[in-house]
Amino acid sequence: MENLVDTLKAYGDILGSENVIVDEASIFAAQTATFATTQKVLAIIRPGNCAEVQECVRIANQYKIPIYPVSKGKNWGYGSKVPTQDGCVIMELGRLNRIVDYNEKLAYVTVEPGVTQGQLFEFLQKKKSNLMMSVTGSVADSSLVGNTLERGIAKGPYGDRFAHVCGLEVVLPTGECIHTGFERFPNAKAGKVNRWGIGPYFDGIFTQSNLGIVTQMTMWLLPRPQYFQSFFYSLKDDSAFEEFIDTLQSLKFQGLLRNSFVIFNDYRMLSTKQQYPWKETDGETPLSEDLMQTLRKTWGGGLWIGEGALYSASRQQGGIERKLIKRALKKTVNKIIFFDDRKARIAEIIRPIYKWITGIDLRDIMDFFYNKNLQRGIPTDKVISMTYWRKREPVPSNMDPDRDRCGLIWLAPSVPFDGQHVRAALKIIEETAKLHQFEPNIGLQCVTERSIDMTVAIVYDRDVVGEDERAIACQDEMMQKLMLEGYIPYRLSTSTMNSLPPVKDDYGKLLQDLKQALDPNNILAPGRYDFRKEWPESL
Repeated sequence: MENLVDTLKAYGDILGSENVIVDEASIFAAQTATFATTQKVLAIIRPGNCAEVQECVRIANQYKIPIYPVSKGKNWGYGSKVPTQDGCVIMELGRLNRIVDYNEKLAYVTVEPGVTQGQLFEFLQKKKSNLMMSVTGSVADSSLVGNTLERGIAKGPYGDRFAHVCGLEVVLPTGECIHTGFERFPNAKAGKVNRWGIGPYFDGIFTQSNLGIVTQMTMWLLPRPQYFQSFFYSLKDDSAFEEFIDTLQSLKFQGLLRNSFVIFNDYRMLSTKQQYPWKETDGETPLSEDLMQTLRKTWGGGLWIGEGALYSASRQQGGIERKLIKRALKKTVNKIIFFDDRKARIAEIIRPIYKWITGIDLRDIMDFFYNKNLQRGIPTDKVISMTYWRKREPVPSNMDPDRDRCGLIWLAPSVPFDGQHVRAALKIIEETAKLHQFEPNIGLQCVTERSIDMTVAIVYDRDVVGEDERAIACQDEMMQKLMLEGYIPYRLSTSTMNSLPPVKDDYGKLLQDLKQALDPNNILAPGRYDFRKEWPESL
């Protein structure tokens, strides 16, 4: 490409040659996702601070070679770190990994994009903090900022991460730097505790967009409750499903369930517990309903398995809330179990005897249910093992779905928190997945009292010839059918950026005007969430 040699030299002068990566193995890895991609990456650059990010952006403008920023690049199932279009230089922000500010009383922390879930958890542990974060099911080494900018979903009371952040530091596509909210004023006392600031609110235009590079963000944390309970429940009778969903929605509206939680279907539950039972199926896919009935017994037979948590000011309050939830759900669920610190202590006491009698180690069970429960703000790498569901090799200790050619595509339709709407969307998902010979692997992310964000995983083995093509065909058909019924995704992969239905207004013109004003040379992540097919004219 014209100017590439000069561009890379300019980057090297700013960052040092060790932070301009062009070797074949690194480039190949950067072009690899959990589904088929064809985009070519020119190089990888690794700035170490905001000033270096600014200089790199100026170089990109000078030589007209676009850059594609990623935080840690673990956007598995949505495109990993692969750019949306060909011919980009990937800007990895992992070296920007400082925890810049922290306040225990006001419960906030300011982080750079390289700060991970695990890093923040360890930081709070060392500080002996009484604060916790809402964590996602992704690995501990995933970026807090990266997930928040995708408007990702975590577990716990602050599960809608973007609703609990403020004070962004942003490098614009021209190389200028701005601070949002009150943070733009020197010595502003409320910059890290007030979302809106004064004047137009800009934070939102830097999420799911290519209008700026966020180099700092303040995230609000949650004080640990005086009394915590996790609970789990299962649904055996499919005819009670709509009433079950509507009951949960009512509990959310009443404020009894104030955390973000997930309801798994049986296929999602099984994929987090084991790999595909190749021996029992004689290599046939998808998993048969007869075998699925047998495998359900490993967790008690539920078609749907839900989780929840109570964050109470006292044990007495928690006891009352527990009774109310049990009373509300008893009509539709066949089993509901609560776990607290007392049960965890009892399990630890009887663990050696129980293991001797049954061969089962209660520690693993109680880690899942209580000790290391995600609802307590403790990150884990275990959930990502789901990506190895259809692989024939054992799950490695150092999991890397891109490297190991795990097939994973996420679809994420948003539906009203209403049993009939959820049922309608599920019918489309289940029928389409089975038509393409995939298991309908589904989670219902209950974040707010008004909507559910569904997460549908198409999980397969990229080493099987033809599976990439079949998975993409399944994704495309499922997405189109869902959107035809009005269930639009809340998040997109790099392969679906141009798949949304036509809009009914001038949204495309507004986005075009913003992009051309903020990025006149079109150098920042072209094609990423900019919906160019809706523009009156292209750049």
